[in-house]
Amino acid sequence: MTTPNSSPALSQPLAERFAKAFAAFVEAVWLAVTTHVPNPAVANTPAFLAWQTRALPRLEKENASIQNAMALFLVGETSTILKLAAESRALGRKLDGFDLNFAGPECAKKLNQLEAAIAVAAYLLCTAAGIP
Repeated sequence: MTTPNSSPALSQPLAERFAKAFAAFVEAVWLAVTTHVPNPAVANTPAFLAWQTRALPRLEKENASIQNAMALFLVGETSTILKLAAESRALGRKLDGFDLNFAGPECAKKLNQLEAAIAVAAYLLCTAAGIP
């Protein structure tokens, strides 16, 4: 069923891929932060503190918005998730100044892969909606 706020080209799997990719990234950041809090050699660094106090709270808020947008998508309202996907294509730019190595190189590699997965999923969703 197509409503004024939906598009027949938008498939649920594309929207879910985007929402799940963002959630996985936020979960990985949260895990990296909580795992390293007891380690003062890591937890007291400026990079770690930036992720803990600024980046993670922003990402959690954005993730809540995306998960809400996914729920709206499931009832036919697609504009919200499309707006958020369009914004998330530039997540790397939003995170400029936040060093992915804040919890070590292995964590940075995983976070980089998850961040790339968000960009790809957001791009695919926007492309399906005809958003340049």
